[in-house]
Amino acid sequence: MNAKYQCANCHSVTEIAYTKLKPQTFACPVCSSISKINETSTEYAGKITGSFKDVYASLNETVTYNGRTYYIVGISTKQEKGSYVSWNEYILADKNGDLIFLSHGSDFNSFLTEIPITTELTEQAKLGGTIKYKGSGYDFEFAQYALPVAAHGVFFNNILEESYNRTFQHNYNQSQFLSVEKYGDVTEVFFGEYLNKTSFRKLFIKERESIYKNNNVLKNLVLFFALISLVIGGLHYALNYNNVDMVTYTNSIIKANSTSNQFISPPFDVKGHDKKIKLSFVSEVTDPDIALNVSLVNEKTNATHLTETFKHFNNSQNYASGNEVTFCGVDKGSYHLAFHYTANINKPENSYDVDYKITVGGVSQVWLYISIIITLTAAFFYYYTIINRNHTNELQDFKNVYKYKNYEPLKYAGIILGLYIFGNYMFISNLTCNSSKVNTELENANYTGNRVHYIARTYSSSGASHK
Repeated sequence: MNAKYQCANCHSVTEIAYTKLKPQTFACPVCSSISKINETSTEYAGKITGSFKDVYASLNETVTYNGRTYYIVGISTKQEKGSYVSWNEYILADKNGDLIFLSHGSDFNSFLTEIPITTELTEQAKLGGTIKYKGSGYDFEFAQYALPVAAHGVFFNNILEESYNRTFQHNYNQSQFLSVEKYGDVTEVFFGEYLNKTSFRKLFIKERESIYKNNNVLKNLVLFFALISLVIGGLHYALNYNNVDMVTYTNSIIKANSTSNQFISPPFDVKGHDKKIKLSFVSEVTDPDIALNVSLVNEKTNATHLTETFKHFNNSQNYASGNEVTFCGVDKGSYHLAFHYTANINKPENSYDVDYKITVGGVSQVWLYISIIITLTAAFFYYYTIINRNHTNELQDFKNVYKYKNYEPLKYAGIILGLYIFGNYMFISNLTCNSSKVNTELENANYTGNRVHYIARTYSSSGASHK
């Protein structure tokens, strides 16, 4: 059942859902004039010339709350006196004419119902401080004067009047509050509950549709950029095909009181061409300041691929050295490592211990992961760009994504893939592999109770430890 209201200024007639309470003023949605509602007529009372700000609905739209259907009978935007802080208020009536209220601003979304005002409640509201309601205490939070900026529909007070609003927060439940509002000589009290923004927006038809469309755009963009990530993954294997597969060998060579200073590792196989081989090892010897030459030798031709020299440090506890060396451009074949220590002519016998790991192939995944993260992040940034452009309708179907704005997404895809290929060539590809070495003094600071220095086996599993 609807009621009809005629504007006293432009004489247009607006149908609005029936309400039990008798409204006092009518804000015309055609000319924004305010009319005072009398028994059988309306009387011009003034005009509100401002504009609505971020309203979620229009007059007579339906809202379902707690299983009941309501019609919007009044909408207003209000602003705090002396500031730019504004919020929107909606008056809703169900089929019986009972009212509820919804309100939202930049930092809140709330549902309110009017509660009967008693003499005790009136006195507590005058004093401020704390208000008692249904056995709970509500403490004074803040107060503000509010002025109407824009209005449409019917209102149960003079909408042109300035109101004095005070908010009282529940002692313990921060989602509940009381709002005491004074218009002229009339004071009203409302019980309110804060709602989360998404749940609040979903109460309104237009906002539900907007959320659905936005989510659909996000889904389509994430899918599009996920396909780009899939292409990046394929490029990772295609560009680094010769080193994608990784094989590791671990072993140790232990020689006590040896007069020989050259040791050969067991052979290992290299499959494929232009391989990268990384050797990580710990070497101990009983004499300090001894140099160690490490060579990669082809088993069949006895050709030395590369020799690197490492120095053993004298660190007063033991003579250990932690090292890494990279061999580049190694072709298919069987190889071994040759460890050659400089001889100490004053002490022909030495104890040697080499613990090593050989990694054949292997490609860093860091640039791949970074590129995928950048790609998916770009999807979210691009999503917000589309939302800000108000172009959500254009991207509801996935098949339209690549054609959007003259194939703009494809251009971004090309840029991302180009950057990945460039970064892969510069930092990951074996084409830029450089033979390198790291020579570090290795000191493991784990001590036993008798203060004997203890080194744990780093790479191989042979032998529990050495002291």
